Amino acid sequence: MSSTRIQSIDALRGLVMIVMALDHTRDFFHYDAFIHDPLNLLYSPVDLFLTRWITHFCAPTFIFLTGLSSYLYGLKHTKSELSRFLFTRGLWLIFLELTVVAFGWFFSFSFLANETLMVIWAIGISMIFLAGMIQLPYKAIMITGVLIVFLHNLTDNVHFTQGSIINDLWMVLHVMGEIRISQNVGIFIFYPVLPYLGLICLGYAFGKLFNPEVDTLKRKRILVWIGVSCIILFVVVRYVNIYGDPHPWKYQVSTRYTILSFINCTKYPVSVLFSLMILGPAILLLYFLEGVQNGITKILTTIGKVPMFYYIIHLYLIHTVAFLTETASNSTPFHLAGRFHLRTVYFIWFAVVLILYFPCQWYGKFKTAHPEKWWLSYL
Repeated sequence: MSSTRIQSIDALRGLVMIVMALDHTRDFFHYDAFIHDPLNLLYSPVDLFLTRWITHFCAPTFIFLTGLSSYLYGLKHTKSELSRFLFTRGLWLIFLELTVVAFGWFFSFSFLANETLMVIWAIGISMIFLAGMIQLPYKAIMITGVLIVFLHNLTDNVHFTQGSIINDLWMVLHVMGEIRISQNVGIFIFYPVLPYLGLICLGYAFGKLFNPEVDTLKRKRILVWIGVSCIILFVVVRYVNIYGDPHPWKYQVSTRYTILSFINCTKYPVSVLFSLMILGPAILLLYFLEGVQNGITKILTTIGKVPMFYYIIHLYLIHTVAFLTETASNSTPFHLAGRFHLRTVYFIWFAVVLILYFPCQWYGKFKTAHPEKWWLSYL
């Protein structure tokens, strides 16, 4: 697929992966990580709030791009081949979430009794869902995506009996929380998947714009129109403050904190307004990145071509450095006492991305040079 890759998509995916590393660096190194919510307007300074807020763009954008890339993959393969790839890759990602990724977060096997299903799980489930959806007509996939993304918040007040099977299934889809398997075993649903099922469908439908038959200028005009429309719709609906997010914005003690309240939309699960707030800028970035070739886009595309490889090694690198830092200082565990101010977190993040660029560059070249190794497509 290397000859048919689209540079702007890889570049945006790479940007998402780099920004994601900032959030995880903050998790491991900031002095109050896992103690205070950085989006708490009663506590957080503006720089900490925005550091956390900007990383919100990662998961929804990545799953949207997964759908888009799936459409492009389907241009060179049959539907059955695409469906099989999505299904098997989705299962593989769920397995990685439950094992390799979980161990990377905790560096112990304690996660086996209390699994936490995070973004890799959400991507895996979304791909399995899309594996079935692609058997439907294109318009049906697009309409399904629109309906899920724009209407799922109508179910915010739907609740079921605690401990019932239907309640557990509903938590997987739309409610963040813990499902108890037994007294000592539980699964915490950090990423309810329903909104992501809609986003991956929308991404798949969006892929039609990148069909080689579509004129470049026409595509760029449509990208601008859709991106700007999403942002305007977000501002209007958010201002009305009636629908689209379970947490209305409120006037604060100052204008800048009122603005922060306005953009502080719900991520778990992703609300309608959250999706609009993310997709608008993401689609505009696809416009701005198209055809751009420079040192920055080279770095972005290098990382964007190998996202799963990058994700795993970035997690282990950040956690290893945090572990060594805590060991050297004879401090308490990292999740109880991060030790650095935000400016130091940014420095560590920059160093992490710089280090990761080189193995990503090597792996990308190795993957391109060995198309016969089918298993490389799963990492």
